[in-house]
Amino acid sequence: MVKEEEKVVFVYELDKLQHEYRKCTDLSMRQQIREDIALLQKVISNSGNELDRQDNIF
Repeated sequence: MVKEEEKVVFVYELDKLQHEYRKCTDLSMRQQIREDIALLQKVISNSGNELDRQDNIF
């Protein structure tokens, strides 16, 4: 189970990755960022409390 402090860091990192994804023009880099975003979204959503985010940029 993810601790609340860890989840806050994950949400922060997710926001940063989403920003990077939006401005990235390199297709291979975008794919890697997309995979990282999906992983963080899964971790955040599985932690099951009020900080859950359902933002999806795809």
